[in-house]
Amino acid sequence: MGFLERAIRRGVSDAVGKAIGKAIEPTVTDLTNKAANAIDQAAQNTEQQVARSSGLEGAMANLERSVQGYATEAAKNMKVCPNCNKPTTADKKFCPDCGTQLPEQTVAQGAVCPNCGKQNAIGTKFCQDCGTKLPAAIAEEQAQADRNAAVMAEWDQYLSHYPKWSCGGSEFNIEEYDPGCFEFRANFNGNHQAARRAVDEYRQILLQNGFRQAGEYPCIEHLYKMESGVCYHVDTGMCFEASPDSPSIAFNIQEPRGGFDYVKPDPKKKKSFFGF
Repeated sequence: MGFLERAIRRGVSDAVGKAIGKAIEPTVTDLTNKAANAIDQAAQNTEQQVARSSGLEGAMANLERSVQGYATEAAKNMKVCPNCNKPTTADKKFCPDCGTQLPEQTVAQGAVCPNCGKQNAIGTKFCQDCGTKLPAAIAEEQAQADRNAAVMAEWDQYLSHYPKWSCGGSEFNIEEYDPGCFEFRANFNGNHQAARRAVDEYRQILLQNGFRQAGEYPCIEHLYKMESGVCYHVDTGMCFEASPDSPSIAFNIQEPRGGFDYVKPDPKKKKSFFGF
């Protein structure tokens, strides 16, 4: 697949959403090939960059209209699972992949404005005529809130010795990466500064709940708390390694180097000849 085809496919995915985009992939493939051919033809017909740009814009505009039109028609007989995002036909009541109850509305109905009745393009969050938030956007927000709540319930099960995350973000996830070691992730959807503020805020919450710096090399990225002889450790030192807007915080049982109660020797206190 060439650069143009890949760029067009990314544009299609952004325009109609991953679930719908996957469902109509055979038609999108045909439209993508036609659009790429149109762009190449426009480039061959003229040596001027302006004309090439015009051909590109026209081909992309035609592609977007074609894809959106087909997506809207296909979406009239399609539902998407709020749990796993699997597209299925409108006659289903439960997701065939995960068993979650499907919404009453089809994907197309979710893009109809409840205020003015306009049928908006699939994937639109707000009505293009009056600005009203669309049913599909509201349903997705509620589904995500439900998924986040389910993860927070897991927190009570796996991370009960740590203060619960209350610093924002979405698409929460808790994963056990080693026995007894857990990783929590939150997505801030491109807002890097908000992600960093959230981690700083959580560090302060940890400090307020009895966690502290400890060991030979104390630092704010590693906070510890001793309870009944067990040392609980929160590691935020590499939380942005994978993504600058999706912090990943590690929780495990581990003492710092030198021990939780390590005290740095005072160089001023020198022993006498007799050891006193």
